Amino acid sequence: MSVWRPAQRMARRSIRRNLARSILIALLIGLPVAVATFSDVLHRSSDSPAAYAQRNLGSADAKLVVTPAERIKDFRLISEWNGGYSTVGERDPATVDVPGLLPPGTELEVAGASDGGPFLLLRKGDRYDEGPLSQATMPSVFQPDRLQLRDGAYPGAGEIAITQRTADKLRVGPGDVVTDDLSGTEITVSGIVRDAQCLRCSSSYAQPGQQVVPKPRADGPYDNSPTYLVDLPPGVSADALAHRLAQQGVLLYPRDTYLHRDRYQTWDEPVTLDQVRGVALTTLIVGLGLLEVILLAGAAFAVGARKQVRDMGLISAGGASPRQLRAVLLVQGATLGVLGTAGGVAAGLLVARLGWPLWEWLNGEVLPVFRIGPEVLIAVVVGVLSGVLAAVVPAIGAARKQPLDALSGRFRTSRQHSRRTAIVGVLAIGAGVVLGLVGSGMMAGDFAAYGDALSTARLTGVSLQAPSPTVPIALVLAGAVAGVAGLVLVMPSLLGLLGRIGARLPLPGRLAVRDADRHRHRTGPATSAIMLAVAGSVVAAFAMTGSARADEARWLPDLPEHTMRVYAQYGDGQAETTAITTAATERAAAVLPGAQVLAPFELGYAVPESQQELGATPVQSIWFNDNLACDSSCVTYGSTGSAAIADPAVVRLTLGRDLTAEEQAALDRGEVLATSPSMVDADGKVTASLDLKIDAEGAEADIPRLELPARVAPRTTFYTSLPGVFMSAETAAANGLVPIPDATRLITYAADATPAEVRAGVRAAREGHRAGASIGEPYHDDYGIALLVVGGVAGLVTLIGVAIAVALSAAEGRRELATLSAVGADPAVRRRLAGAQALVISGVGALVGVLLGSFVSYALRATFGAPSFTVPWANLAGVGLGVPVLAALLTAACTRSKVPVLERRA
Repeated sequence: MSVWRPAQRMARRSIRRNLARSILIALLIGLPVAVATFSDVLHRSSDSPAAYAQRNLGSADAKLVVTPAERIKDFRLISEWNGGYSTVGERDPATVDVPGLLPPGTELEVAGASDGGPFLLLRKGDRYDEGPLSQATMPSVFQPDRLQLRDGAYPGAGEIAITQRTADKLRVGPGDVVTDDLSGTEITVSGIVRDAQCLRCSSSYAQPGQQVVPKPRADGPYDNSPTYLVDLPPGVSADALAHRLAQQGVLLYPRDTYLHRDRYQTWDEPVTLDQVRGVALTTLIVGLGLLEVILLAGAAFAVGARKQVRDMGLISAGGASPRQLRAVLLVQGATLGVLGTAGGVAAGLLVARLGWPLWEWLNGEVLPVFRIGPEVLIAVVVGVLSGVLAAVVPAIGAARKQPLDALSGRFRTSRQHSRRTAIVGVLAIGAGVVLGLVGSGMMAGDFAAYGDALSTARLTGVSLQAPSPTVPIALVLAGAVAGVAGLVLVMPSLLGLLGRIGARLPLPGRLAVRDADRHRHRTGPATSAIMLAVAGSVVAAFAMTGSARADEARWLPDLPEHTMRVYAQYGDGQAETTAITTAATERAAAVLPGAQVLAPFELGYAVPESQQELGATPVQSIWFNDNLACDSSCVTYGSTGSAAIADPAVVRLTLGRDLTAEEQAALDRGEVLATSPSMVDADGKVTASLDLKIDAEGAEADIPRLELPARVAPRTTFYTSLPGVFMSAETAAANGLVPIPDATRLITYAADATPAEVRAGVRAAREGHRAGASIGEPYHDDYGIALLVVGGVAGLVTLIGVAIAVALSAAEGRRELATLSAVGADPAVRRRLAGAQALVISGVGALVGVLLGSFVSYALRATFGAPSFTVPWANLAGVGLGVPVLAALLTAACTRSKVPVLERRA
């Protein structure tokens, strides 16, 4: 007690006397805590069990679903999203007397159907909007905020309420009549509502049980499992009731199944390697972020400790032990950590609450609860720990100082201690390099095989996953941690070496490197913090650049350039769909320059009339098997197996060339051409994978397999919307294959078509909203903005570190600056000196950070997915050269050239 009470009093006094520096340290500690608190609140408020229960149930006790089954077999109370049940028998859910199955006093509210209603294509004049028609009780007793009325009234019989987005698109309001273009039904809009679960959706809503449009069309049937929200009387066991209702084919999901999902799982989820990697990577990022804060706060704390050196000497001369001296500074660190952490938590909560409407808009739905998770407590502990750790090194140094040196303001340095620290740092760097090279070597074989396989992706239609071995990655990350620790230890010696070789620099440069050398207690940590920020941004830039290269190599184009695909979106039956596609194709071709409409090319087989009476379309697609061996490390894409007549225009578009004489002769002999070698089996044949059909009695009957002799016609690029097998018209007819009338149509257009002309063709195809259109486009990535953000964050942290270091230097070196001014130095020397200090600190930190980040990225290059090591030169130049120069210029511009004349003691 005798140690800590005086330390607490001295800590409070020191904080008040050096308020600006104390606020700076508290801000450095509190900012990460504020970010963590804010992120935790948003996560807990949008994705926690409490939020899920509130979103699905409101204030109700349970959700009830009437299934089409007479009884649920082997019932077990599970979560709603955990899967289905075994059922017995069938019945019409509408015949179930739900209130009669529930205890007296139960409150019941219809919530609609579990899968929603039909899809509407609403039209008002020449304006369209499309979206689902959902059923919900309006207004709701249990979910009063789910659908909030903004204008008009809630819908009655045959009416709908629409969202503001739909109202804006159609330019309608309450009382207006719109038309469902798919059924021709006219519907009255009763009001405009705000859907709390989808703030930017185009949706329509009707009261439960209202048949607004005729029952089901080809776009999907109504769901026949109505759902209810239930509020049970006091004393009723939801668990027991759920088991009783299951015997009646009714499912009950109590609120507890939403709040404690893990208790109601039907399987145990094993811990995967990806989860372990994610936890390890998160821990590494948090640890490096903590080190960043400790370094910046430690630099400020070290200057404060030097300001208190005379006070510490007086305490020591009065008989204080080294333990008591350490306690004084450690309590200061803990106090500032508590203040910064408290302020960070308060700021995070305040920003989250004040910006709640904005976060909801960005999230796309109302955040139903305001929750704080236990992660905030972890952030608090880390914040306080950051303050204590920032004070550890200054506290140890103060405890070692002799009273006479402290009273006279002398700072002795031990060359042996500095040399020992530097040796440890060099050994750590060496260990990090060795671990990184070993991990990189272990991944070299996988990386080479991945690069070879990736080079053929454009021809095979296979997208490969980058290798991600756990042990090599762990070795590289361990090496990175060792390297960071070593560089932090070596940084003061590196700055000292820089001071020895700076004698030939101009005056501001000499003063800057001398200051960095003499005051390593603040310049070392600040430079290390900049190094960490730059290294992290460099690794992120390498990762994103590599991912962009990998995406480009794996990218499979949909169509060749200067080609448009037109397809029907809504149509009732094959005949109507064909008419929609044909009309849309003609409209687009009329406005595209040099348009050439390709004949329908996709082949299918005619379906017997008996099958058509059961709902099958007249012509079904045919699909040829791809024998490519693809394990969990790869994914197959595209329309490799579709078949087409060998029309010269379609062949030229698909293969990128005309058929050779041998290929044409093979077609004439009745063989087919396969665009991928993997489609041809060992017997030189391709095999069609035909759909199963259902006969009138409900039994499945296989259509005979179709095997055709084939040869390979290699292509230059894989296109996902073009056929993979070609045959002559005679071969197709001999095997009962015919063109599919409602298949997509292709249009080629002039290569010099302007973007405006292409957009006009797309609009023409989509006129009436019955058809859609897409065009072949070259690859483009979306990493440009992300790279700028990464570079900007590194630049921001660098500027913050430079500002802190230069401000501390100015505070600590006022008397030296006053001496320069007194002996006649130009006032502009102060600006140039500050700029030189900024350039030294940021330049060394950025250079070392670029080297560290580049080495780690090289060791991890296999995991980025690129076929080769890709260097983001622009980012390296920006953070390695541009940011230090910018920091120097800004520092020089923001520094006062005149300083007050102060007394200088000898």
